[in-house]
Amino acid sequence: MENLLQFPLKTIVDRLIPKAQFVKASSNPTALRTLLAEELEQIRLLYILRPDTINVDEGNEVKEIDVFLFKCKEDCYSINPFCGIDDLIPRHTIYIIQYGNSTDLLMQHKNRSVVAGKVKWTREVSKLLRDIKLEDKPLTIEGNNLDKVYFNFFSQMSGYRVDNSEAISEIKEIETQLAKLRRDAEALRKRVRNEKQFNRQIELNTQLRELRKNISELETKLANIKK
Repeated sequence: MENLLQFPLKTIVDRLIPKAQFVKASSNPTALRTLLAEELEQIRLLYILRPDTINVDEGNEVKEIDVFLFKCKEDCYSINPFCGIDDLIPRHTIYIIQYGNSTDLLMQHKNRSVVAGKVKWTREVSKLLRDIKLEDKPLTIEGNNLDKVYFNFFSQMSGYRVDNSEAISEIKEIETQLAKLRRDAEALRKRVRNEKQFNRQIELNTQLRELRKNISELETKLANIKK
């Protein structure tokens, strides 16, 4: 196998994973089977990153990082199969997606928790790098334990400084709030343009200025988390 991410040789697995394995584990096997059959040529487990394969300490949150290669049948794809499959994998994961002449890199952060004595995985935040050049080494292994390696991967993909799951949750919350405020501001701008009464225009513009102030504060907050 070609070492696509130029990771240490001890991390290489290069194992073909039968699509039926995911279908069997799914709670909605018919839908997942259709997506896998229509869109994916093959799935390979390329790398397993553990303390013994990259010579780092064990992490508190991250015990293993699996890197998969997905080869698509067409020169485009939907994200649905990756979400469905990722929900079935009780480990932290990264996906290399090859379609046509392009390659994407997908990382869907999952939070591991224990509920009533059972381990539960919740998919929270996705980061997608489109049309990457693998020869440019888009991911490098950095850190002295598996937590730091994983969150450094997320930092490299997102552009934010990330040290733990709480930081990722905070970024998600800010981005969600920011998206809503931007939608609200756009809707308010349209109302201002269509409003005929001058006094009402003044009221709406006051609201718009407050929205823009809040947007600016959140944008500054995000910028301060940038690497």
